[in-house]
Amino acid sequence: MHPAGHNYHVYNRGCNRERIFANDGNHVFLLRRAKSFLADYPLSVIAYCLMPNHYHFLLRPEADGTLSRFIQRLFNSHTQAFTRQQD
Repeated sequence: MHPAGHNYHVYNRGCNRERIFANDGNHVFLLRRAKSFLADYPLSVIAYCLMPNHYHFLLRPEADGTLSRFIQRLFNSHTQAFTRQQD
């Protein structure tokens, strides 16, 4: 569990360094989705960096247990959309 009130560096990279963002639209999709999901999760996005094959987020949850649920929901959504687009 990630206790509230601390900053967490969350990052991930595509398998075999493959791209997880194929174009600028993928970045925009993820950021819009993140903004919409923030309404359901009390946490702050301190900083982020989206690269073609990986990402970094610096997040600060304001309630215990929200960080992993937010990340899971956000990147499941991104993965499903990216897979639909690429297949």
